[in-house]
Amino acid sequence: MIQRLQLTFREWPESRRLRRYLLAVAIAVAVFSWLGPFGTAARFGPGELVVYWAAAIVPNWLLAMIIFRVVFGKDWRELSTSEFLPAALVGALVGAVPGTGLILLLQAVMDQPIEPGLTWVYIYACVGSVYLLLALFSHRLIEAPLRAQDRAERSTGIRTGGSPDPATQFLSRLPAHLGTDLLHLQMQDHYIEVHTTLGSELILLRFRDALRELADVDGLQVHRSHWVARHAVVETIRRDGRVFLRLSNAVNVPVSRSFVPVLKAEGWL
Repeated sequence: MIQRLQLTFREWPESRRLRRYLLAVAIAVAVFSWLGPFGTAARFGPGELVVYWAAAIVPNWLLAMIIFRVVFGKDWRELSTSEFLPAALVGALVGAVPGTGLILLLQAVMDQPIEPGLTWVYIYACVGSVYLLLALFSHRLIEAPLRAQDRAERSTGIRTGGSPDPATQFLSRLPAHLGTDLLHLQMQDHYIEVHTTLGSELILLRFRDALRELADVDGLQVHRSHWVARHAVVETIRRDGRVFLRLSNAVNVPVSRSFVPVLKAEGWL
């Protein structure tokens, strides 16, 4: 769980995604403040509405993103809108539980007790509805365009703005005889031993720089010194309490205990 949270926040600094989400959050706060739904317009003044909805939406949105990343993995971004709807419903039902607690706390802090007749079930339904709305908004208007843009960049090897795609930059470092079908990377001091379907060779590059350049490639770091492409794994071996990944080139790669939860969450184990 901790590893997945670390992965979630590691993805946020990606500038295009971060800018779009900041803009989306600002728009959501402005719209909800203007509409004043769920009786908030009658209870708060204009300034208080902005404060209330900012305090309600920002942490709940962050919580929703964490829930989707932890429960469904990074693959939720690859789902079509119709496929994403069931996942969004589950995420909304789960997220509305702590979200309801947050709203109750916010009401108490702002000295606005819940009106008589309003039940926790009603508040939970309202919070869940907002979760579902924001999840569909995020997926359809932020993630879908970014996925399309990423696919276009991978097909050309150039990112928007003219800079080389990091994965393409990494592959350009390899000797031509190795090809580009990556299987496995292993850190060797200041070098990396690169394994492809055509062979292996050492290149001068820091392991952490290689991981950064391969962030968008379908693979994972499985050990302090090893990165593996998903398609290269043919078998999982458990021996003496340790886990190994057997690759298509007959290499057995050790999996560190600290990375086991990540591999399980991504469906590798």
